[in-house]
Amino acid sequence: MKKQELDFMSITREKLNKMHHSQESTVSIRTFVITLSAAIIIIFSLLASKSIESRSISLESKKENQELRKQLSAKLDSTLKNQLLVFTRPLVWAIRNELLEGDMKSVNMYLGQFVTDQNFKEVSVINNNGLIIASSKKTEIGHFYSTFYNRNFLSTDSARLNIQRGNDVIITSPVFGRNGRMATLSIQYLMPAKE
Repeated sequence: MKKQELDFMSITREKLNKMHHSQESTVSIRTFVITLSAAIIIIFSLLASKSIESRSISLESKKENQELRKQLSAKLDSTLKNQLLVFTRPLVWAIRNELLEGDMKSVNMYLGQFVTDQNFKEVSVINNNGLIIASSKKTEIGHFYSTFYNRNFLSTDSARLNIQRGNDVIITSPVFGRNGRMATLSIQYLMPAKE
């Protein structure tokens, strides 16, 4: 019996050793799987945060670029509008001289030459009663200005920009004769499209 007991004990010991070794390897595999899963989660988290950060920087850069474009466009618009107002002065004086001489043919010639530039859509001269007496659009001559535009645009004592719709602006400027106002110049101008 002693031999059988020894055999039984050695078999039991072997089984215990195997079980202990099996438990150690199971613990090692679990630890490995947990560590690997944690590492994968950390890597994906880092990649996601870098991606989000990159998108954020890209969006911020686009916003700054758009803001700079808007500021530049506003400055260009402002400069262009000021130049348009200054530009009307010599035309007003040229038209004034022709009106004082009663030469409507020359007035219409000036107005026709203006609309050769693609941004000038129409140029008209309106008398104090609101009637169009000269125009680059011959079909409007003899009609009231209020038929086509806001009559309030005519009530100005100096050159003024009036916003029409979209990119259209109406530049109006009084034409003074020897004894006061004799007409008003109206220029319809299409502002260049913003990029």
